[in-house]
Amino acid sequence: MTDALVPLLAVAVVVVVVLPASALLAKGALSLLEREVGGGPLHGLDARFFVLVGSTALPLVWLLSAAVHQAEEGRAAVACSLAHGADGCSEPLTFAVALAALVLGAAALLLGRRRGPRGAVSREAEATRARVEALVARHAALTPLSGRIVLTEAPGFSISAHGLLAPRVFVGVAFAAKLGDDALRGALAHELEHVGSRDPLRYLLVELALSVNPLGAWLLRSHAARWQAAREAHCDREAVVRGAAPLALADAIVQAARPAPTEAVALGARDTAVLRLRVGMLLAFAERPPTRCCHASSPAAWGACALLVAALVTPHHSSSAPLDALHRDVERALTAR
Repeated sequence: MTDALVPLLAVAVVVVVVLPASALLAKGALSLLEREVGGGPLHGLDARFFVLVGSTALPLVWLLSAAVHQAEEGRAAVACSLAHGADGCSEPLTFAVALAALVLGAAALLLGRRRGPRGAVSREAEATRARVEALVARHAALTPLSGRIVLTEAPGFSISAHGLLAPRVFVGVAFAAKLGDDALRGALAHELEHVGSRDPLRYLLVELALSVNPLGAWLLRSHAARWQAAREAHCDREAVVRGAAPLALADAIVQAARPAPTEAVALGARDTAVLRLRVGMLLAFAERPPTRCCHASSPAAWGACALLVAALVTPHHSSSAPLDALHRDVERALTAR
């Protein structure tokens, strides 16, 4: 019974102690990034994203890699071998499976809630499809959306991007009917930035990182909300850079201010303060058009890749003593009299 409990309790310690400690470090880094980035709140978005996700991903990747390393070729963890000998020790592998199951289970729950709405085939939907396709054909900046538009008649649905690897833009038929061509063009340009940046995947990764780390999420939730609001404002700016009329886009945002609960990356803003910020920014863009920024190769992306590779490789080429200590302390707690 102890053999089964040790790895399961070790996973609990990871969730209750290790990940919240990592989130505390991430909170400090995010506070510095939000306070010191140059160029306003829309800069440093990549770095903030990688900190939010990395606060959970890096410790989990290291622990999984270390556990697999201990289990391969019959190697036993130090803590396990102290109690059971070097033969037949299955605690590292059980720990890895339990930790992976935690992450995969959380991901499955999130994916189940993020499915796009059903497509529509009614006469109204076909008329809206023809209108949207005509807009895409008339404006070269929207060309990447060709073949990626799905019409839906889901109640209350406005417009949003769905899909992790090949995102598509779902457009509500009733929502499109409320917009003039300029406003609909602006909404499509906004969603094009989400599609091109694979924001549905980014948003899912942030939410997954917080859901696997519930105590740490209490520390990071406000930072995640600020990052997402800045990301939406960034897409507004990119839409204007692509030729969208700022005031028309502002009108579309107000019209979509109450999106359906199933929308993952929606044009509308649920938070009134964020809505005011975005509309105010677009009003400023009407007087002084913005310029494109933040599309150069991001040092944060390269740094995140390097850290991820290090988390995978390090346990196989150096000591995995922290995992040994985790197993040892949990086992001692269980066997203490």
